[in-house]
Amino acid sequence: MMDIQFKEGTIPFDIPSVKKPCVTYYKIAGDLQCGKPPIICLHGGPGGMHRTVVDFAELWPRYVFPVILYDMIGCGQSTSLYEETAGDASFWTVSLFIDELSNLIDYFNLRDGVGFHILGASFGSMVGADFATTQPRGLRRLVLGCPYASTQAIVDGMRTRVNELPEKYRLAIDQAIKEQRFDTADFKTAYRAYYRSALCRADPLPAIFEKSIENVASPASTVLQAMRGPCVFGTRLGSLRGWDVTDRLHNIAAKTLLWHGEFDQTTDACVRPLFEHIPRVRWYTFAGASHIVTHEGEKLRKECMNLIGDFLTQDENDLSI
Repeated sequence: MMDIQFKEGTIPFDIPSVKKPCVTYYKIAGDLQCGKPPIICLHGGPGGMHRTVVDFAELWPRYVFPVILYDMIGCGQSTSLYEETAGDASFWTVSLFIDELSNLIDYFNLRDGVGFHILGASFGSMVGADFATTQPRGLRRLVLGCPYASTQAIVDGMRTRVNELPEKYRLAIDQAIKEQRFDTADFKTAYRAYYRSALCRADPLPAIFEKSIENVASPASTVLQAMRGPCVFGTRLGSLRGWDVTDRLHNIAAKTLLWHGEFDQTTDACVRPLFEHIPRVRWYTFAGASHIVTHEGEKLRKECMNLIGDFLTQDENDLSI
């Protein structure tokens, strides 16, 4: 990644049901006063932290779009709320993260003037798509990486990729799900095979993702537990159960770019409803890639940056999408 200077800080975020002050931690690459819409990056997870999308800060030096990264509430350097909300699925909802995003937009006064772009990856694409259906003032373009229109779609997508694994891994995963035991050596070995097939095909696997595999039985945040549940494959969902934005996708007014990898757990079946229902949309599949495209080699990383940068610089009257 390029050597990029960041400005960082925190934004007050008032949550009526929480008695203590809460903040959202942010980092900015570039100058918000440069005259071009900033790109607000929404990370994966839930609970994935801004570091999983930090590569997109490169869009500042390459395309002169300021980039705003932030840790969603409950993770990273934003307020944790572990003691106050542990296990409370009614608190950790997609609407909470939409409220936080709206708060960030208002804090930086981005609704008027040149506006802003949204770039969401994985869980961030959920938040971004849901937010965009409200036709927020100031939203210029929408970029959704590895997106899905419903929780059931991504659960089915993961199952599709599990079924493509060698039988011994498939059986180990199914046994772990049946027994609700995700700390066994057999399951971790099988999950590693899944991870390297459907999530990140880099060899060697970056250290940050090795840690994810080791900690698969102990999700890193209360957010993940409350929303996704105890199983990484979403077989016992928390507050994400039933989330479905399909019937509202036609409300998205912004030009939209969808992208994912050929071997992604976000399968074609996950992406297709967005492509079919968003009015002005383009869909791109990275050949040979899986879920975390920007970590799967320099060629794919550059291809991803070029795709996004070219889409965001496309003339508004261009009829190619």
